[in-house]
Amino acid sequence: MENDLGDRSRPSDSLWQVALDQSASGIIIYEADRRDDGQIDTLRVRLVNRRAEDIIGITRQDMLNQTTADLFPVTQPTTLWQDIHQVISTGQPHRSELFYRISRTHKDHWFDLCIEPVGDGQSAVVSFTDITPLKKATHALQSEAILFKTLTTTVPGMCVVVVNQDQYVLFANGSLPGLYSSQQTSDVIGKPLLDTIIPEFKSDWKRYVGSALQGEQHSFSDHWGAWRCECYVGPVRNEQGEILMCICVYRNVSEQYRQQQTLQRMNNDLQRSNKSLEQFAYVASHDLQEPLRKIKSFGDILADRYVSQLDEAGQDLVRRMQSAADRMNTLIRNLLDYARLTTPTDVSLQTNYRLVSLIDLLNDLQVDLEVMVNERQAILKVGTTIPMVPGDPTQLRQLFQNLIVNALKFNRPDTRPEVTLSGGLVRGVDVPEFPALDRTQEYATVSVQDNGIGIDPKDFEKIFGLFSRLHGRQQFAGSGIGLATCKRVVENHGGTITVESEVGRGTTFHVYLPLHVPEQEFD
Repeated sequence: MENDLGDRSRPSDSLWQVALDQSASGIIIYEADRRDDGQIDTLRVRLVNRRAEDIIGITRQDMLNQTTADLFPVTQPTTLWQDIHQVISTGQPHRSELFYRISRTHKDHWFDLCIEPVGDGQSAVVSFTDITPLKKATHALQSEAILFKTLTTTVPGMCVVVVNQDQYVLFANGSLPGLYSSQQTSDVIGKPLLDTIIPEFKSDWKRYVGSALQGEQHSFSDHWGAWRCECYVGPVRNEQGEILMCICVYRNVSEQYRQQQTLQRMNNDLQRSNKSLEQFAYVASHDLQEPLRKIKSFGDILADRYVSQLDEAGQDLVRRMQSAADRMNTLIRNLLDYARLTTPTDVSLQTNYRLVSLIDLLNDLQVDLEVMVNERQAILKVGTTIPMVPGDPTQLRQLFQNLIVNALKFNRPDTRPEVTLSGGLVRGVDVPEFPALDRTQEYATVSVQDNGIGIDPKDFEKIFGLFSRLHGRQQFAGSGIGLATCKRVVENHGGTITVESEVGRGTTFHVYLPLHVPEQEFD
């Protein structure tokens, strides 16, 4: 072995040396110098290739037959030398990454290190490849990955999904939108993208991702369940412009959308309020109330002092005048009540909102309306499944009192009035469409059903208008404001009211009130 290595130490005579000089890796053969007890004392350089000279900065002639202690005193002993000792002693190869500072340049380098035993257990071949550029690139990629992950996790409401050319999910973070069958990223990473998307959206996303991998970009808004998102789907390219993968970015704008809806509702309510106030100002202004008071006062004087001087026709005129004045007074009071109803649908602006037990409220109304119920020998039933709702107790009382009174009033002469109040909970997706509808939450529903005269379907919209009357005053008394008040109360609470009816077979009013009021504490 010594002779062989000695021959190969002469580069001019060694074909092996010529061959090793062509290697891109640095190669040094170390031979062990042993003490009398057989233990390795030091390592001696027996062969060096050209690349090793370049990396270390010492010529071949200066390294050959020198010990590691002579050549590298600063680094003796190190893990490297211990690893070489171990390979020579055991005959087992070793491979690792080595971090090393070149003394000549004072620069740090990373090497892919491989140590192989040779000969009869006296020597080892050490090859080392400079992987510093690779380590720097890896570090840069790791830094970029950390930055990317930080950005995608710290931007509120953002979710990112990356898929490769085979449309397998490589990366996902955040809470996945309702588009996916699971909101956990661990459930989608490593799977085909289309296998993670719920069936009804697969065809759309197959088109989006497929075209993105062909170079197209898509930006759009969409919604899935409680999520309303702004979406971007597009290609990811390398420096040469080649498409490597597709990125899907989702930004949850559900809260902004709800705020926009709230603002729109408030604007609509304000417009309705202004219109109603204009109507009220026209009808119930001082110029109308003052003459009415005078008419009533003069009528009272006629009735009290001069009725005996009037014939039957004159007395009838006085009674009719007083009756008309009373009706006008009732109308103005009802208008005042209607105008006092608060208009904002954002109930967090209300100071008198609280959780209201509708069952208790309806039972109280039963007592208040006892005289009217007994006069008509009516049957009034209140269900036991009607839930509690957040709201203004006074307004809710107005709402259901008007509905019950209407149900008792518009009865068929030959039929005993029967009014049934029932309720429960429904999902937002099952509530009839209306501007303020939030399909992500639950609603309380209360139905007021009667067996009265019914309403023609063509009049369903008309009955909720101010001063709307479908019947003559002689047939059914009233101001025509009751159902308009009901509609206003329901809208103030962010809900809606609908009607089902058939002439001669009764009417059912359905009231839908939201159960959830954001950022509101109740008494």
